Amino acid sequence: MQHAAISLVALFGVGALAAIICIQVVQDQALHRAEDNGEHIANEVVAPMVTPGVEQGDIPSMSKLNEQVKSRMAGDTIQRIKVWNAAGRILYSDDAEQIGLHFPLDKDDLNALRTGSVDSDISNLDKSENVYDRGFGESLEVYAGARDTAGKPILVETYFKADRLHADEASLIRRIVPVVLVAVLVLGLLLVPLAFTLARRVARYERERQGMIRLAVEASSAERRRVAGELHDGVIQDLAGVGYALSSLDTQIVTLGKSNGDPAPAPPVEGLLTTLHTAQRLVHDDLLALRELTGLQYAADSPAVDVEAALRVVADHVKSEGTPVEIAVGPLPELPPGHRAALIRIGREAMRNAAKHASGSDVLVTLDASGGNLVLSVIDDGPGFDPHTAVGPVEGHIGLALLADAAEGVGGRLDVRSRPGRGTIVKATIPLPKPA
Repeated sequence: MQHAAISLVALFGVGALAAIICIQVVQDQALHRAEDNGEHIANEVVAPMVTPGVEQGDIPSMSKLNEQVKSRMAGDTIQRIKVWNAAGRILYSDDAEQIGLHFPLDKDDLNALRTGSVDSDISNLDKSENVYDRGFGESLEVYAGARDTAGKPILVETYFKADRLHADEASLIRRIVPVVLVAVLVLGLLLVPLAFTLARRVARYERERQGMIRLAVEASSAERRRVAGELHDGVIQDLAGVGYALSSLDTQIVTLGKSNGDPAPAPPVEGLLTTLHTAQRLVHDDLLALRELTGLQYAADSPAVDVEAALRVVADHVKSEGTPVEIAVGPLPELPPGHRAALIRIGREAMRNAAKHASGSDVLVTLDASGGNLVLSVIDDGPGFDPHTAVGPVEGHIGLALLADAAEGVGGRLDVRSRPGRGTIVKATIPLPKPA
């Protein structure tokens, strides 16, 4: 319907433009026809009768010219005929009172006189030379250059009725404009089925593209769940087993050291215990990180996941490491999996970075929906840093560039404001999804 409406407007626009052009062409054609008529009168009717006697005012010569002109003016088209010489003197006029009067000729009129060309103009007869002609009203003046019988240049001025010109225009318009408009209309009607077919094809391609995107998202979600399951059932279980084995080995080494009768383990055994304790701590930390990662990855794809609850799980873990964290979450609408995953990922990594690089400082996490956007902020009052130097992964954790990618993946942006000694603000602004 939108395409049809636009096509209809365009069709009317093209039709109107075509009509205007046709009217202009018709007007030019009618004017050109009048000029041809005036040129014919000048060269075939008047000029052969303009003898030296006419220029001298000889009565017989003037009578012959007047008879010739009157016979040509017998119809109702021509209103007046004048003959001018190069000096601007009227040699002849069908109105005898004007013969012998002098008026300056316009530049275009002089050019027509000297070159034998034709000049025309629709006039209200308000020039000084038209003082005796104003009763005619609007007229078409045609100036045609010619030569008298002695070879001298003369200018023949013919007044045609303007309404005759307008009648010719109307006649041509009635014949031409409908043909053009019908042609444009037929062309538009021929294009409508093609446009409709193309519009349906584009709509079908768009549906297919949306379907492919949904399949890709579902496949990605399924892959994340599969990876989370494999990590939980494989790597995490193996690490748990290693942790138990290290604990058992720890007990055996202590027992071995005391079996020598010493109250404390021997120095070599003490070094081995230190190494084992370090390995136990690392395995324990990795187990916690993997459990948290797999839990959050799976939860992000679940329709029932609570983003606030997921962030509080991360906050509790950060608190257990000695960093105070406060969370303030406003009312949130139902969010698609991609938005939930991005919010959890950005909040988790921002809190971890604050705990690591601003240890002991206070951390405030806020999440709210306002102005059509989801706004997640993680603020700490730690030592701060220069954001331009922290665009990649930092000691094995995700960098600011990856956090920005997570926000941009759902149409948002990431802003980081920090200065050495002034704390850090990590702010993610993500547009709320449009209702289906």
